[in-house]
Amino acid sequence: MGERANAKMVLVLTITAVLFACSSNNETTTETYKPLETLPTIVATEPIKPTEAESVKLVDRMYIVEKYSGVAPSKFGERMEGIISGFKPLGKQLALTLDACGGNYDKRITDYLEMKKIKATLFISGKWIDRHEKELRRLSESSLFQIENHGTTHRPLTSDGRSIYGITGTRDVGEAYDEVMVNSDRLQSVTGRSPKFFRSGTAFYDDVSISMLKDLGISAAGYTISGDGGATFSRLKIIGRLKGAKPGDIILMHMNHPESDTYEGLVGAVDELIDAGYEFITMSEALENK
Repeated sequence: MGERANAKMVLVLTITAVLFACSSNNETTTETYKPLETLPTIVATEPIKPTEAESVKLVDRMYIVEKYSGVAPSKFGERMEGIISGFKPLGKQLALTLDACGGNYDKRITDYLEMKKIKATLFISGKWIDRHEKELRRLSESSLFQIENHGTTHRPLTSDGRSIYGITGTRDVGEAYDEVMVNSDRLQSVTGRSPKFFRSGTAFYDDVSISMLKDLGISAAGYTISGDGGATFSRLKIIGRLKGAKPGDIILMHMNHPESDTYEGLVGAVDELIDAGYEFITMSEALENK
C-alpha cells in the first residue's frame, strides 16, 4: 500500500474515532463556562476571500501535522491577532451570533428572529447536530440564518491541550484539525454549504491553531459583547448588555438553553435596538463592508 493510501486510511480512522467520542460523550458533557462580558473591538482588515475558503479541501491533515510539528504556542486567549472581534459598520449595524454548543434547542429564539426578519449567524457544534439534525437542516434553508462551525466536540482550539473554564482544549494540531474539519464536513453534508467561520468552544484559541485556521482558509470568530454570559445572565442584565451595543459589535448569545433568560432578554432588547435604527447582519455581510 502506497504512502497516499496509508495517509487516507489514517485520516478515516482518526475521523471515525473523533465522531465516536463525540457521540458517546454527548449526554454527559455540560457547558459551565462564562465568556468574558465585554471586549474592545478589533476590526478585521483582511477577511478571507471566498476563493481561499474554497481551497480548504486542498489542505489535508498530514500537511497540517507536519507543518506544525514541534511548534509551541506562545499565546492563548480570546483576544489576539487573527480573531475577528468586531467589524467596520456601514451605519448602525450589529452582528448577532448564536452558539449551539450542545444539548437542547430554544426554538423560541429562532422563531422570533424569523418573525421579525432579523438576520443572525448560528455557530453549530457537532454535539448539537447529534440531537437536532432535522432542525439544523430547516434553519439552513432560511435566508436569515448563516450556519457556521462551532467545533466537533465544543473545545478550546489549542495545540497543546491547555484548558479554560474547566474545559480541556484539543491536545495537538491533529486534534485541532479534526475539531474543525470533522464538523465542517458534517455541516456541509447537512446544509450543502462549507462553513467559512469557526468559533471554538469557549471562544479561546492559541496562536498555532489560529495559524492553522488561516491555512485552511477559515476565519476565527470572536465577539465583542457577551450578551447572555454563557446563558447565565438574568433578563434585565441581558437587556442592559444588548442596549449598550455600538455599531460594529459582534454579540455572542446561546440558542441551546431554553431554561435560561436568553430568549426573554433578547426579545426585550432587540425591539428597542430596531426602533433606535439598528440593523442586524450576518458575519459574511459584516466582513464584506468596505
